Amino acid sequence: MDVGKAIVCFQYVERIKSELIIAARLLESIIDLKGDEQKGANKLFLEYLDALLGEINIANNVVERQDFSQAGEKVKIALEKVQAGLCEEAIRQVSEAISVVASSGQWSMQILKDNGLL
Repeated sequence: MDVGKAIVCFQYVERIKSELIIAARLLESIIDLKGDEQKGANKLFLEYLDALLGEINIANNVVERQDFSQAGEKVKIALEKVQAGLCEEAIRQVSEAISVVASSGQWSMQILKDNGLL
């Protein structure tokens, strides 16, 4: 595998993983809200997830790893769960996306270690 591609993948993994962790934290906060506050928070959160999905799609196109595609599917399901008011289930989907993205980073990290870059 190309070292340059491993570097790019590693960067995308770290960025997307951080954004997914933020998404999970935001969802936990939304659960505690009630009424109009929760409705407004859901709207903003859906925009955040949509932007995150765009970021995942870019990573998938650049790095061409199935893991990013799988993470994107998890985020799409999370979007649907939030729209249906099922925030707890959305958290589960986001958590699964974190695991998938973290797995994607393992191979790139190994390549970087093997080449003395980490």
